[in-house]
Amino acid sequence: MGAYILSQYFINIYDTVKTMLSGMSLTMKHMRKKKELVATMQYPNEKWPIPERNIGFDNSEYNVIRSRLHVDIDDCIGCLQCEKACPVDCIKIDTLKPSKGSDFDCGKTSNDSPKKMLVPRFTIDMSECMYCNLCVYPCPEECIYMVGGPNEPKHDIDYEFSKYSKHDLIFEFSNVSETQIIEAGGQDYLAEKKAVSDKVKNGEKLMGGDVSAADSSSESPVVGKRSKGIDKAFVLFKGVSDGKMKAVARKAIAYGRRNLEDPATIISAIKNQLNDISADMESALNQFSSFDYGDSVKGGSSSDSSQNVSVSTELFNIKEINIVEDKLLRANLKKIYMNGKKNKLNSNIVVDEMLVLLKGKGIDDSTIIDHLNSLKINEVSSASTGASSSAEVEASTELFEIKEINVIEDKLLRANLKKVYMSGKKNKSNSDIVVEEMLTLLKDKGVDDLNILNHLKSLKLNKPKVSDSNQVSVVNNAKENKLFDMKLLNDIADKVARGTAKKVYIANKKSNKSSKEVIDKIKKAISTAGLMNEDIENLLGELE
Repeated sequence: MGAYILSQYFINIYDTVKTMLSGMSLTMKHMRKKKELVATMQYPNEKWPIPERNIGFDNSEYNVIRSRLHVDIDDCIGCLQCEKACPVDCIKIDTLKPSKGSDFDCGKTSNDSPKKMLVPRFTIDMSECMYCNLCVYPCPEECIYMVGGPNEPKHDIDYEFSKYSKHDLIFEFSNVSETQIIEAGGQDYLAEKKAVSDKVKNGEKLMGGDVSAADSSSESPVVGKRSKGIDKAFVLFKGVSDGKMKAVARKAIAYGRRNLEDPATIISAIKNQLNDISADMESALNQFSSFDYGDSVKGGSSSDSSQNVSVSTELFNIKEINIVEDKLLRANLKKIYMNGKKNKLNSNIVVDEMLVLLKGKGIDDSTIIDHLNSLKINEVSSASTGASSSAEVEASTELFEIKEINVIEDKLLRANLKKVYMSGKKNKSNSDIVVEEMLTLLKDKGVDDLNILNHLKSLKLNKPKVSDSNQVSVVNNAKENKLFDMKLLNDIADKVARGTAKKVYIANKKSNKSSKEVIDKIKKAISTAGLMNEDIENLLGELE
C-alpha cells in the first residue's frame, strides 16, 4: 500500500512537469512565429473576408441589398428629391446657384444632363438611416444607391462600417472647393457657414453673447428700425448695481410694452415685485416715467382718447413687399416687417417705419411709396362708424375655390392669377372683384385665349352666359395636356433605357408637352439607342 502511494506521488510530479513543458513550448512557438500563428483578429483594422456565396442566382438579380448609401456626386444636379423623400431626415443637402451674369460652368452629368447648381454639401448620417431605400427611387439621375447587390458594378458591398465615434458615421460626398464656391458668387454662403461654425465653437466653450455690445446697441438705435429684443429704455437701468432688480425691471418693461401699457402701470408692476427698492433703481424708474421712445408705440392713453378711436392690429401680408425689385432694399423692408409682426404692430406703424427708412436712404421712387401707403388701414372712430353703418349695404364676400385656376396650363400665368386670388382673399373681396382683377391682368399681358376668359367669367357671382361647349373644351384641353408621372418609367427593367426615357421626360416637361408627344420622343430615343423591346413598347403604349 505504501509503495503504491509513493509511486503515484512521483507519477503526478512527472505529469506536471511534462504538461508545463508542453504548454510553454507551444507558447514559445507562437512568440517566435506570431505573424503566422496569430489567433486574434485586430478588429476593426482587420476584418474577415466575405466568403463566396452561391444561392442559385447572381447579385444582379437582387431587387436591393440593404447596405450603406453611396452617392456619385458628379451626377448630382441638386434637385433635393432624395432629401425630401427621406422619412428620418438623415440626408442634408445645400445647393448654390451661380449668380446672374456669372460664366461659371457647373458641368454635366454622365447622362449629359446640364448641371445648373453646385452642391457644396451632401451629407448622409448612416446612424439615423433606416435603410428604407425611399431616397433612391425619385432620383432622376440615379446617382444615389445602396452599395452591393444589383449595384455591385458601381460600388462593392460595404457590409460593415462601424466607427469609434458616432460623428464618423456622417458621410460627406460633396467635392466642391471654396474656390469654386467663390467663383460661383457664393461669398454669402461661406460667410453664413462660418458664422454657424463660430456659433458652435462658442457653444462648445460655453461662451455666451456679448452683453456690453447689446447695451451699446440700445444707446444708439437706428432710425426707422426697432431694436431686436432689446428695449430702448433698458439703457436707463444700466447703472443699477443689483442684477436681480435689473432683470425684474427689464422683464416688466418688455411685457408692458408688448401689451401697450403706460409707464405708470409698468412702474407699479415693478414695485409690486420688488419689496425693497435701492436708490439707483428708484432713480432709473423716475427717468423711465418720462422716457421718450421716439416712435408711435408708446404705452398709455392718447389725449384724443375721448374720441374713442378703435385701432386695428391687422398687418398686411409680407408678400406685398415683393414688388420692390432692389434685393437689398427689399431685405431691409422685410426686416422691419418681421420686427413689427413680432411686436404685434399694425400696418400703419410698420409702413411709417418703412417710409422713414426710404427717406433716410434718399429713395423717392413714387411707385414704391404709393404702394406702401396703399397698405395702410383706416382707423375709424366709433362715432363715425355708427353714423355710416346704417347707410352701408352689406356686399357678398363669397369667393370661388382656388382650384378653379388649375385648369390653366401656363405655369407662369397660373401663378400670377393665384397671386391675384390670394390678395383678394386677404382683402375679403368677392368673386366678381377678383375675376375683374384677373381679366385686367390678362388684358395687360395680351392674353386673349377665349377658353380662359370664358372660364374666369363663369366664376363670377352674376355669371354671364357661357356656352357649355366652351366650358367642356377647357376641361378637355386640361386633361389632354396633362403629363403622366415620371415614376411610371421605373417599370422599365433595362437601366440604360430607363435613364434615356427619364432624360427625355425631364427635357420635354419644361416645354409643357403632352403625354403622347413625350412618349413618341421616348420611343424614338430608345429605338435610336437600339434598346427597344416588346416589354418597353407595351409599357409606353399603356401610358399614352
